[in-house]
Amino acid sequence: MRYPRILFYAVNGLGLGHVTRLLAIGRELRKRLPEAELVYFTSSEAEDVIFREGFAAYKVPSRSLRTRSGIRPSTYARMLHTVTLNLIASFHPHVIVVDTFPAGSLQELLPILRWDARKVFVYREQRPEAALSPVFQNALRLYDLALIPHTRGTTVIQAPEDMESVWTGPILIRDRDSALDREEARARLGLTQDGAALYLTFGGGGDPAMDAAMALSIDALAGRGRHLAVAHAPLFNGRIPQREGVTVLHHYPMAEMYRAFDGAISAAGYNSSMELLHHGVPTALVPFPRQVDDQLLRAQTLAAAGAALCVDPFTADSVCAAAQELLDPARAAELSAQSRQHVPANGATAAADAIAELIS
Repeated sequence: MRYPRILFYAVNGLGLGHVTRLLAIGRELRKRLPEAELVYFTSSEAEDVIFREGFAAYKVPSRSLRTRSGIRPSTYARMLHTVTLNLIASFHPHVIVVDTFPAGSLQELLPILRWDARKVFVYREQRPEAALSPVFQNALRLYDLALIPHTRGTTVIQAPEDMESVWTGPILIRDRDSALDREEARARLGLTQDGAALYLTFGGGGDPAMDAAMALSIDALAGRGRHLAVAHAPLFNGRIPQREGVTVLHHYPMAEMYRAFDGAISAAGYNSSMELLHHGVPTALVPFPRQVDDQLLRAQTLAAAGAALCVDPFTADSVCAAAQELLDPARAAELSAQSRQHVPANGATAAADAIAELIS
């Protein structure tokens, strides 16, 4: 097939994890299929990250923006269903790649899943009550392939027995070989070349609990002889406190700059956790409650494996203790070695190979 058309569907995930995974796959597919037409459909309010990677994107409002802007649920549902049907009908993709919600956020994909396209589902681990719901399981049966961004044996995936699947390992926007060296990364980020730098990141932004955690961390850690490099997330609309020894970072994707940091305190979202571990950044993970994602279990499991620290409960004292442990040279070396071993490769390569094989 000379000009395959591939649609990436990233609607109504919280944060940027779903978009980032699909961008990572798109980057690899573009290498294998340079003549393919790749289009993204998203509800993320940070759709500019898709533009930065050189892809075309269509946008609908996120559900959180729907609430803030006063659009009624019934109006939003009608808009989402209509736009989805019209976009996919006009683009007429050979392959549709969907992340997190197999039926769509409002079941808008159910009629489309019966159309004559190959369907691929990126199936990240989810809470059993979400994964075992009848709508979820029945929608899975309409897919041709599941891409599971985990190492086989590390999690349980609830799927029909006859469903074809590929365990890719974590799918990452950048692998560690593409990261800048420490000196260049610090220069680009405006960090001093000397001294320890601790990276703070709490998701894609826009979540009040995460925004409060960032503010608490800055208050607890600033001015204690360490430099804080604080990510200004694409969806964050607030103001990061200006404190001595605090540098606000706007770069995306930050994975290119991870060698600049001596440690990280991060929300325990799947993508953030796996990226930091893959790049060998000694990391303390802060779990937050999520509808489909058990962040506490993830942080505890990684801590038990010696690959990260788990900060729970999250208080000023616990975050200070975590920072001190991360910046201890011997402990940092242990965490870095274990984290690299836990996420040794980028699963985007295997994911792109599997999709390319569907087209051939």
